[in-house]
Amino acid sequence: MDSAASVAEHAAADLRRFRRMVSNREAARRSRLRKQRQLEDLRSRVGRLRLQKRTMSEHLASVSVVTAAYLQDNDRLAAEFAALRSRLSDIRRVIFLRQLQRLSVPPLSLPAAGTVPRSANEPLILSSLMT
Repeated sequence: MDSAASVAEHAAADLRRFRRMVSNREAARRSRLRKQRQLEDLRSRVGRLRLQKRTMSEHLASVSVVTAAYLQDNDRLAAEFAALRSRLSDIRRVIFLRQLQRLSVPPLSLPAAGTVPRSANEPLILSSLMT
């Protein structure tokens, strides 16, 4: 009976070993499939990210072109503003000096023959400063 029990025990151990081997093979197969799916997901994600990068790079390039145009326009406008501010300052200075001259010089009663009255000369001087 010992040998029958030993054979039965040995057969049970073999059956457990066989079941464990089948279970391990199935687990390894599932693991390989899971890793294969993960690898495919990563490859797909890389493709989407490359497409997104290309799209964003193209968008960045177009925004950079527009930004450069705006900066150039801004520089031009700043220079124009500075020139206009300078001209305005010059005109204000001339007006101020004229007002000072009027206050310091007694008014002429009548212009001398062949001369142009001062007030007729002023628009010519101011218009030459404004151009």
